[in-house]
Amino acid sequence: MRFQRKIVRDRVRGIGIILALGLVPVVMVSTSEAAPVRARAAAKVSARTQVAMPDNPKYADFKAALDKMLTDQSSDYAPALDILLKATEDDDSVIMEWMKAAASQGSVAAERWLLNLKLTDIPLEKVHSPEVKEAYRGMLRLADKGYVPALLDVSASLRMGLGVAKDEVASQRKLMDACRGGNFLARDQWLAATKRISAFSDKDKPEVASEINRGNHYVMFRLANLTVDPATRNEWLAKAAKSGSAAAYFALSALVSSTKPKESEVLLREAVRLYNVDALYTLGTVLLSTDEVTSFAREAGITPDPQRGWHLLRLAAALGHPQSTMALGRAYYNGTQGLPQDYEKAYAYFSSPRMGGYAAVASARAVALLLGKGVKQDAATAVKLLERANKVGYPQATINLAYAYYKGVGVQADARRAADLLSEAATAMPAAYVYLAYITAKGGPGLPADPSQAKRFIRLASMDMGDRASQLYDSLLVKGEWELRP
Repeated sequence: MRFQRKIVRDRVRGIGIILALGLVPVVMVSTSEAAPVRARAAAKVSARTQVAMPDNPKYADFKAALDKMLTDQSSDYAPALDILLKATEDDDSVIMEWMKAAASQGSVAAERWLLNLKLTDIPLEKVHSPEVKEAYRGMLRLADKGYVPALLDVSASLRMGLGVAKDEVASQRKLMDACRGGNFLARDQWLAATKRISAFSDKDKPEVASEINRGNHYVMFRLANLTVDPATRNEWLAKAAKSGSAAAYFALSALVSSTKPKESEVLLREAVRLYNVDALYTLGTVLLSTDEVTSFAREAGITPDPQRGWHLLRLAAALGHPQSTMALGRAYYNGTQGLPQDYEKAYAYFSSPRMGGYAAVASARAVALLLGKGVKQDAATAVKLLERANKVGYPQATINLAYAYYKGVGVQADARRAADLLSEAATAMPAAYVYLAYITAKGGPGLPADPSQAKRFIRLASMDMGDRASQLYDSLLVKGEWELRP
């Protein structure tokens, strides 16, 4: 398979809810960012008059797309964000400005976006802080207006106790309120929350069958993923795609990417048209023509288009897709794939909203903080981030943490601790053996030098890396230390 869906599961801290941005609702954690919250009515009216509207002729279209979300009871911000990025030549740094402006004009969808940032990546000790409580009340006000996505957010907050006492009964009640208009997303979540759909055989239950007959593609896609039979799964993915599931189109595209690349490309583009974030990332990467996907691009007849590729990745990143966020951050950090080296922009991606709970992004942010690249150096915070990412088993974070211990950056130097971390990381990332060989050969605090043992580690690395292991080791000896990777 040339490409397949990659779901990042390495969350490192906090709890929270996420905007139901794509067609597959999930619960995840993310980095909070200061955002407007509910104020008294008079103050709110006053605040609206003080927010400057973006001086861009396409802002009105952006605002109209957000208003349509309320009319459609939609949680899909992609059309509005697509308008914004195209209107600003992919300047995703203005997203908050535009959202705040729209919220000041009464956009319920924009206000939900801003409030949701307050309800994500919340450390356990702050789930009942005044700020979080105020954000919850703001979301409740939007829910009281009958906006289904806000009702779902309130239900999630009640279930997890974000800004309010945990109350499963009240959570279920809000979920039922969201279902009253027949909203597909709400109905799917209700069926899952009440265990009415937890196995493929549940498709025959009256309440599930009713949703299938109504064309609820969320339910169809869920059923496709509940069956273990490949043929049945494909059948239900096709049903879901025909009913409008972007996630199903992407899944079908991935299934035939190695055997039928042209068919896969057609399905992939349909998923992109429907703004599936995994599809945006995949096609964007293909259009960038990296080594990983050049073969698929060639066989599918896709012409490289870096500008379009980066646009798709920026859109996916704005929608909370971690791989796209990392790709942009790393490209700016390293100055690769046609983007200039810009540590500040790189750090902006590594610390972007809704990304703080992902170990890969947290590890990259830690590298910038550890070295002071694009941000004021803060080694102590960097080590804390790396410790958290290490606990969930993210190997690059473990290697980066080993560097901090070996060099004594942000923590007391301890070569033995560094060696133990590298041994741990090597089970998933063979390059760690090379770094282990390097510090074993040189020795350090708590670790006597042992050149013969270092050679053994190089042999272990070579089993997976071949000659690259020795080449990397020689490079380390010349440079005198290894270079951290975000």
